[in-house]
Amino acid sequence: MAGHSKWANTKHRKNAQDIKRSKIFTKIIKEISTSSMKYGSDVSKNFQLRNLLEKANTYNLKKKSINKAIHGNVLGSKKDIFNSMKYAGYSSFGIAVIVYCNTDNSNRTVSSIRNIFSKFNTHLINFNNIKYLFDYFYTIKIDFMLHEKKNLLNIVNTNNLIISKKINKNFLEIKILTKHLTKIKKYFLSYSIIFKNVITKIIPKNILKINEEDHKKLMNMIHLLEKLKETTYIIHNGNR
Repeated sequence: MAGHSKWANTKHRKNAQDIKRSKIFTKIIKEISTSSMKYGSDVSKNFQLRNLLEKANTYNLKKKSINKAIHGNVLGSKKDIFNSMKYAGYSSFGIAVIVYCNTDNSNRTVSSIRNIFSKFNTHLINFNNIKYLFDYFYTIKIDFMLHEKKNLLNIVNTNNLIISKKINKNFLEIKILTKHLTKIKKYFLSYSIIFKNVITKIIPKNILKINEEDHKKLMNMIHLLEKLKETTYIIHNGNR
């Protein structure tokens, strides 16, 4: 009887996990479809879609389903196609600023950003000339509802590519360098562990101290950039 009860509990838990995974799959497919429709199917320009495809591959979604989600909406609608863009610049007091945008009119967007930068004696430069000042990470969440906590922590603690971990009530969050994502995915998949989500994080390598007046100017500039409807993310390396 005890054996039957244990089997029944195991079966119930597996069914619950399968249902949850199915909901996750449906959500990812919907997100991919929406992103490709709004911002385009070119992953070199659609930063959001690139992250979603990484997430889909992590969950082992079928390529057929992913492609259908991407091209179904893209082919069905040519209107309101947005592209992901990034703009970079130096302030007059030496602070590096990067602005990520989703735009359907790059000329309009760059003009708006250039005008804001100019108001604060800041000039736009090529992103490649400024990106070295920042580190690029992924933060990955793994659901404790789908994986046994103790085993998961043991697996995490034995991988030296994981920079840090944070334990929450319902999930584990780990941080890795972006260049290590493929290796980390293979590592966890070898243990049949799937990710809840993968989020890009950008952190300055060094924080530059500035005086109160310059900090106020920087915050005013950031505020104006944030007000642009195209802006999705801003990072800088300045502080008081």
